[in-house]
Amino acid sequence: MALPNNINTNINTNTNINTNAERTSSRLAAWFAPKQTSAWTWFEVGLLTLGTLMIAAWAQPADPLWLKQPFPWLWLMPAVLALRYGCIAALSASAIFFIDWSLLQRNSTEVVAFPGQYFLGGLIFTLVAGEFSDIWSARLKRVREINNYLSQRLESLTRNHYLLRSSHERLEQDLLVKPVTLRDSLLHLRHLTVAARGQPSTLPAVQELMRILTQACQLEVASLHRKINGGFEPRPSASLGNVQPLDMTDPLVKFALAEQKLCHVQSNALQDVHSRYLVVAPLLSASGQCVGLLVIERMPFMSLHAESLQFINVTLGYYADAISAAPAVSTIIEKLPDCPPLFAAELLRLERVRGQCDVDSAIVALVFADSVHQQDLLDEVERQHRQLDIIWIVQNEKQHILFVLMPLSGHAAIKSYLARVETKLCQQFSSTSLSALNVKHRTAYVGAQPAQELLAGLLERCYGH
Repeated sequence: MALPNNINTNINTNTNINTNAERTSSRLAAWFAPKQTSAWTWFEVGLLTLGTLMIAAWAQPADPLWLKQPFPWLWLMPAVLALRYGCIAALSASAIFFIDWSLLQRNSTEVVAFPGQYFLGGLIFTLVAGEFSDIWSARLKRVREINNYLSQRLESLTRNHYLLRSSHERLEQDLLVKPVTLRDSLLHLRHLTVAARGQPSTLPAVQELMRILTQACQLEVASLHRKINGGFEPRPSASLGNVQPLDMTDPLVKFALAEQKLCHVQSNALQDVHSRYLVVAPLLSASGQCVGLLVIERMPFMSLHAESLQFINVTLGYYADAISAAPAVSTIIEKLPDCPPLFAAELLRLERVRGQCDVDSAIVALVFADSVHQQDLLDEVERQHRQLDIIWIVQNEKQHILFVLMPLSGHAAIKSYLARVETKLCQQFSSTSLSALNVKHRTAYVGAQPAQELLAGLLERCYGH
């Protein structure tokens, strides 16, 4: 049944009014939301506070601070500023009020007693609002840091998942002619970048990277350039074929650097642009740091497809992640040579998150003493780790140690994990506790000590048992 036109018009009008009201309310709420302080903050605090005092003096010249009003209306502006910027803004606005009162008394012929209750009540009122803003700003910062960390982990996991799938597919196709899998090559590449410790003269292990790309995508003419002093070296760090000097004015290069992503001659935004390059790709880590630029001048037409481009993009990102983490990771690897680079890199990330926003992470070490079921117990616990966790296994003749790095996990998460492991092992091996199975655990919280000292100390505690 169709509705009359006037009813439809009224419904549409009401919908538009509600939508506009929601947008206005959302913008107003966003204005009151806590903000981070900046140079603009103090300008805004001073301007709005002085503007409020000027309007009040214009409205009531005989009582410019509205001391005789039943409610201290002028303190609403400092309270709003305190909600936006915290206690510092509250104190600044209160100080401007006090200075204004002092100037008024100096220019007045009538001596008036200091309105202590007026200023004390206003100061407490604004400080309460400022404390509320500071608490929520700290919470928002913690959430923002956690989301940034999870985004980086998701980016890394996505790349690793694609590389694993691509490695398996190519293994099926090329097993007879390629004795080493793609995944093994990339793991070897990561170890080489860590061992190189970020050489200043060139990108570490860059020839190995070029070999992997050539083998997988059949490149014919390509070059890889290191980023230095905000630009890129014209001389390539690695090259294939008869390459020419890097042309930074090429439209494909400009577009790739402006968009910070891989682009090629078939990109929609470059259909009518002439370029001597087929593919241009910046080497971007998961955190957005650019360490180099790959330019491909010639490759077989049949190889220029979505799968090859995706492979190039993911491989370059994998390499850039290794480069970004290599200088810091190498200090841990020097002291603990058996520590996996991925474990060390993730530990350093979590240490930064702990220092910036006070979010706990932990390492749980499970020590498996020499017993009949030692290896079986280790394998079972290894299967129980969460998807977000990263493990490191240390084995010797007497005992095996399983380190589990648990991101964004505090005391409650550790207790839950140990209880789950104990329940599973006791059911699997018909026992009553971890101690009965000769399994002991030790815990360390990320950030309690520098990363390498934390790992070395935890390893020493494990060997002590």
